[in-house]
Amino acid sequence: MAYTYDDFLSAAGSSGLLGEFSQTDLDTAMKYPEFGLSILSLKKDYHNATTDEQRLLANEAANELRSSYGNYKGGADGSSFYSQGKIPGQIDNILDQINDFGSFSFDQQAPAYNNQYAQQQQDLLDAILNREDFSWSKETDPQWSSYKKSYLREGDRATQNALAQASAASGGRPSTAAVTAASQAGDYYAAQLNDVIPTLYQQAYDRYLNEYNMMLQDLGAVNTQEQLDYAKYLDQLGQYNTDRNFAYQTYLGDFNTLQGKLSALQGQDGVDYGRYLDKINLDLQKEQQAYDRAWNEDQREYERTWNEEERNYNRGQDSQSLAQAQIDAILAAGGTPSAELIGASGYSNEYVQALEEAYRRELAGAVRSGGSSGTSAKGSSKSQSSSKSNGYNNGTRTTEQIKQMQKALKVEADGYWGPATQAAAGGLGADEMWAMMSEESGGTYKPSQDVQRQIGSLELMRGQTGSETAIANSIVALGETGRISMDDAEYMLRYFGYDPRDYIDYD
Repeated sequence: MAYTYDDFLSAAGSSGLLGEFSQTDLDTAMKYPEFGLSILSLKKDYHNATTDEQRLLANEAANELRSSYGNYKGGADGSSFYSQGKIPGQIDNILDQINDFGSFSFDQQAPAYNNQYAQQQQDLLDAILNREDFSWSKETDPQWSSYKKSYLREGDRATQNALAQASAASGGRPSTAAVTAASQAGDYYAAQLNDVIPTLYQQAYDRYLNEYNMMLQDLGAVNTQEQLDYAKYLDQLGQYNTDRNFAYQTYLGDFNTLQGKLSALQGQDGVDYGRYLDKINLDLQKEQQAYDRAWNEDQREYERTWNEEERNYNRGQDSQSLAQAQIDAILAAGGTPSAELIGASGYSNEYVQALEEAYRRELAGAVRSGGSSGTSAKGSSKSQSSSKSNGYNNGTRTTEQIKQMQKALKVEADGYWGPATQAAAGGLGADEMWAMMSEESGGTYKPSQDVQRQIGSLELMRGQTGSETAIANSIVALGETGRISMDDAEYMLRYFGYDPRDYIDYD
């Protein structure tokens, strides 16, 4: 079924994805509606994808279509335009020509040699090789018969003439002289006839030789003509080979030309592709830089907001902690905090009442035990009069001792207690002090921010009230009410120079 551009527009519009097509995609779809419908299908796959890998595959398939139909790509989401130029199309064209180049062929037929004198040469050669040996007989020589008749006739005539002449000389009577003369005349011609035999033999032999030579000449003439024909064949064959070699070199030249064009186009395509990748990387860098700027701005804004909120929170916490410390101090001193102070502390009235009741129980227990003002975190008390030789003496220390103890109990830079702390106050050994601090926490105690805020509030309270006992009582009260742990209480008591053993029951 042949699709139209209107079919594509209708399908893209009904899908709601028409606005995601670049102008180049639309122009290409106008030429090739099936391209537009295929891209539309891949865009749907892209939107329906549930993983990054599925979206990547859909986008790569769409870019392959763009490359095939229009020698361009659409980038990471199809909205961009990266021209691939004419090079890929030209490469495809050259590759098609190379694939269709075919094998070498030459239309002309090679000349074939046909010896038309072969039979004559064979016949003449057979005649020469099979020629009979020379033989001669005067009886078979026709010239001999002719010579014999002629010489015999002349002999007879000579004999007759001699006899007649001799008879005439003798008066007409044959005489012995006449007969002898006639006989001599006949013998002369007979001798002459015999003398002809060698000549006739020689003539016959010469004729034999002449015939042989003529046969050789005939064979030579035939061979010469055959050689002329063969030389002509060789010329034709040489021209054929020359023409064929020229055609083959032309074939190779055309093929090498295509290979050279392909190599040049591939080289240029590599350069163009490198530029294409550079542009993509540049765009990605710009996008990343823009993203980083936006993220950094958001992060700075977040940090500003967070810091502002944290400062506001800390200010509120500091005010609240100060109010809580003041309430603890007032309750420890036996007073009653105002409703305004309770509201600023965040404590509920019930909690303040419970805390006030705890201080009353502590005070009543101290009275029963002989006036000791210290209580343990578990509700039991230890007499502050049981001072140790190590310098812990009812929490009453000089300012210098307190500073030395605080210095000895400082938290290291990494937030943990250093094992090499020196017990400058009271002579307590470093190992013993460390053992005390590690008894409950396993040696890794680190004060929380809430504990540090509590210490800050107690510092303010000490500066305002000047009461050391109130600080110790406040720490114990915080432990009894569960606001701080035993480790926290031990840390805070040590921080302010108290011996935790005077206030915490470790049994």
